[in-house]
Amino acid sequence: MTKPFHFILTVSCLGLAACAGVDVNEPRPYAGYFEQKKLTSPAPKSFDVCRGYGCVSRDRVSLSPAQWTKATAPLRQTITNAPAERAAIAKSIGLMERIVGKKTGTAVDVAGTYDTLGPHQLDCVDESTNATVYMAMMEEAGLFKFHKTTRPTARVPLFVAQGPHQTAALVDIKTGERYAVDSWFHDNGHPAEIVPMGDWKMGWTPQKD
Repeated sequence: MTKPFHFILTVSCLGLAACAGVDVNEPRPYAGYFEQKKLTSPAPKSFDVCRGYGCVSRDRVSLSPAQWTKATAPLRQTITNAPAERAAIAKSIGLMERIVGKKTGTAVDVAGTYDTLGPHQLDCVDESTNATVYMAMMEEAGLFKFHKTTRPTARVPLFVAQGPHQTAALVDIKTGERYAVDSWFHDNGHPAEIVPMGDWKMGWTPQKD
């Protein structure tokens, strides 16, 4: 773990540690975050994605209608409840990563932050920002029935072995419960992990096989 990258990660993640809950009636609660990161309002024909740790590098990406339809196919199935929608969102984020990765060189991104370094690797800030961009486009396309996309949020380490960490987030429209949408734990193209925000804040990590 190199000190420069650790410093970037710490500053980037802790800067959002105080994010509060979201009003489900608030339109585009992620808009202020996009402005902070200097990202354009995303649409499948033109959107920005981050890489290189802390969103220091950005790529403008365009998807064809066929690519967009392929990436969002899980959300176009019959979905009758919030858990099923979360599962579909997780799959669609993984599919988006595969398509975008071929365009930006981030198909080589590996899980975590420090196992492999380089301009086409992603840290938690890059991952959470990109997932928020993807979900914002999906929501704008009318593909969400039970959730709203909100701002990324962060957690401070509870254990010495953990560092500060940031995640994308969803809110259940009916219950108001917030969920972490975390794609950082896996290599590029894997479905995101979606878990209750309370669990994630307490240091949740996926079980290893």
